[in-house]
Order: sequence, then C-alpha cells, then structure tokens
Amino acid sequence: MEMAQIELYDITAVELVDSLPLVRRADPHNLHFFDGAFDFAFTAHLDDALFPWKVVEEMERTVRRGRFCVVTVDECGGDDVREIARLFLKSKLVDVANVTLEGSKKTSILLKVQDFKT
Repeated sequence: MEMAQIELYDITAVELVDSLPLVRRADPHNLHFFDGAFDFAFTAHLDDALFPWKVVEEMERTVRRGRFCVVTVDECGGDDVREIARLFLKSKLVDVANVTLEGSKKTSILLKVQDFKT
C-alpha cells in the first residue's frame, strides 16, 4: 500500500539497522527526537527489546498527545494483551485485533497517548 493512500506523507522510521531511504539506524530505548514529534509509533519487536518498558516510554514520549502507538506481537490473548498495555503508562487501550504480518499470525494492539500530567 502506498503511504499516501493512508495519508502518511512525512515518514521517519527507526530500526536497529539502516534500510535507506526511509529507515535510519537508532536505539529504540533512546530515540533522538523531540517530545511529541510524531503522530504514530509502531513496533513489531517489543518482545525482542532488552528493556521493553523503555521502548514503550520512548514511544509515548515521541508521539503527540491524542495520537497513537501500535504494538504487534505474536498472536496472544487477553492476559498477555493486558500485560503489554500496562507497560503504556500514558496511553489507553483502544483496540486489539488478530492480524497476519509477513505471513505470521500476530496480535495488533492500538493505544492512544493521553494528556496525563506527570
């Protein structure tokens, strides 16, 4: 799907390895972006993170309030989803769906970043 079809025009992606032109190498535990720089954050590698809570913290920090974080993990049920959602201290669970990603069954978790005062 073309990015313009889903109304994404200015895209910045980070990963542990470069995949130019869209993906730049960065540490997901310590993103070098301003607070609220993005409308959307996505990870399909939270379960691979050394410190998952830190990756979530960085996702929430760099996403504008009222916008979204999406986590995709191996297909799972309610208890696992709740455990992942609890990592998001500044977000509310919006939706959970079973999806297929690159031929694998996954669970997609959509969270909305809230305007909590800390």
